[in-house]
Amino acid sequence: MSNLSFSLTQPVHYLQSGQFTAELGWRHHEMTHQQDTELIIGLSGQVHLQIGAETFHVGAGDLLTVFPFETITGAQPTVEKSSFIWCHFIQAGTWQLSSAATSDLTQISLPRFYHLNDFSQTVIAAQQLLDLAHNTAVRPLTSDYQTSLLILTLADAVHNQRIQATTHQTSINEIKEWLRINLAQHQSLQEIADQFFMNPDYLNRIFKRETGMTIAAYTNKLRLDYAKLLLLSTKDSIKTISTTAFFSDVKYFERLFKKKNHLTPNQYRQAYTHTFLNNNQVDPGVNLSDQVQHLEQQ
Repeated sequence: MSNLSFSLTQPVHYLQSGQFTAELGWRHHEMTHQQDTELIIGLSGQVHLQIGAETFHVGAGDLLTVFPFETITGAQPTVEKSSFIWCHFIQAGTWQLSSAATSDLTQISLPRFYHLNDFSQTVIAAQQLLDLAHNTAVRPLTSDYQTSLLILTLADAVHNQRIQATTHQTSINEIKEWLRINLAQHQSLQEIADQFFMNPDYLNRIFKRETGMTIAAYTNKLRLDYAKLLLLSTKDSIKTISTTAFFSDVKYFERLFKKKNHLTPNQYRQAYTHTFLNNNQVDPGVNLSDQVQHLEQQ
């Protein structure tokens, strides 16, 4: 996943910021950035955003960075009331994108998407920025420095959390959450391990020890659970459901579904026809299995 790197030897130039509350059914309008960068910090609920071909589900503790000259839009409507803080700024000097975070501590490295386990200090810095930036008695330069402090706070939080991961203190729950958020990406075991600075064989071994499944089996289970939820709550075609549940090949989806459930997708749907909800806002949440079980019992 990409990282934006730049120097903070000079403060960034603050443009605008705010805290937004999204009501049920809200969808982000399409917006193309110029040379500015945007930070989006999730506070509650979950909003669904798309940058290029990538979709991001931003919830509490999530950081999303929109790089310069990119277009952001809504991926789908919200299914719950949600809120987030946003901030636009222009970094001084040059910037670059890289696949890995920089190890040079004189450079700031902001990840495309990251979940912070403890984001209290980040929220405090963000709230201070909102207070200062909207106070007409405060000098404009103050907002530049406070935005720079927010960026430093974020970068340090990400850096420290990544260091903890190198000592293998990352919990299985964190890994599972990361896998859920990135279901659409179909990343290799090596790419997943790189996110946690771990050896891929070791990661797979401890994951199987704790969950009883390899990472590949677990991600397939998440996709199948999502497909079940769609089968029970929409009238979408099998092909559409296969694609929506992040399977690139509908034939493979049908074979895997039957192997794991002893029913074809159509047979499964027919067995629970009374549970259709006709809901076009189904979202792959944390407890997909619980949602499926609830629908099966209706």
